Amino acid sequence: MKQKSIFLSGEANAWFERNKNALKNKQFSQDLVVNEIVEIITNGQDLDNMRGGRLLEIGCGEGGRLEYLQNNYNLECFGVEPSKKAVEKAISRGIEAKIGTADQLDFEDNYFDFVIFGFCLYLCDRDDLFQIAKEADRVIKNEGFIVILDFFHPTKNRKNKYTYQDGIYSYKMDYKNMFNWHPFYECYKHQLLHHSKLSYTDEIDEWISISTLRKNKYFIDQ
Repeated sequence: MKQKSIFLSGEANAWFERNKNALKNKQFSQDLVVNEIVEIITNGQDLDNMRGGRLLEIGCGEGGRLEYLQNNYNLECFGVEPSKKAVEKAISRGIEAKIGTADQLDFEDNYFDFVIFGFCLYLCDRDDLFQIAKEADRVIKNEGFIVILDFFHPTKNRKNKYTYQDGIYSYKMDYKNMFNWHPFYECYKHQLLHHSKLSYTDEIDEWISISTLRKNKYFIDQ
């Protein structure tokens, strides 16, 4: 069975139940992804069109990050998440959230200014990665940004057993490579940090990365 089917059939709800108390206390003003989005819309040169834009988070959980961005930065926020319970919570917060997975996004072409992958790609089926990249590329506008926060490893694919259920694996890799091989995409920022301490570290198995890429198909014409 594919991992996405296992999550849709119950493990996503189990993840939400295990983590909902910790999520209640999360301070999104100090969140890595939030800080990156805020940096783009407040300090970016020639990016006035990003203010008040549309933002999609894939793997949005209970919608806390989206609620913070929507309420504080005038962004129209949307979410996709495999947990029904988490989606219900996100909707109660005023987020237009849908049950789904990254490989099939129920949105129009060229709809979003921002697409966020927040710690979800490491659990996606490897044979879905091309389709996931294709879907993100389809829904994001030209000149839009993709922000990826996930586990990092310098090898192409570090595989580990998932702690909570048999038949699931987590995968560490450099997820920006799903996009930056393509001439339409440029990596504007890439940072490695310790998973829990959010500091510089040489502990390779503790690495996470946050990567910011911009889609601009006009680059190749210059």
